[in-house]
Amino acid sequence: SINDHPDNCTRFWVLSREASPGGSYTSLAFSVPANVPGALAFPLQTCAQRGINLSRIESRPTKRSLGEYLFFLDLEGNASEQRVQEALKEMQGITETLKIFGSYDILTIKSEI
Repeated sequence: SINDHPDNCTRFWVLSREASPGGSYTSLAFSVPANVPGALAFPLQTCAQRGINLSRIESRPTKRSLGEYLFFLDLEGNASEQRVQEALKEMQGITETLKIFGSYDILTIKSEI
């Protein structure tokens, strides 16, 4: 069972209409044109060029067409920061879809070991 492994943990999101004042991570999802060389590299470069670190990237098939994926990304920075806003604005022009889930504070979980 998944609960039997000591390194597994369940994560929850707390949603609010108000922006998090100290949010240090931003989560988003985007899609890129299928079968276009560099299609994934271009959105990622918008972050690298501004010194924004990516803490997670995950791909999931869209189930609409073979080879078509939706990418989920966590980046270090608040969506209210100028450099993050610039990266997201540039991403809008080079992705097919872009959905920003929001920014949030990081809560570290202490191990019970």
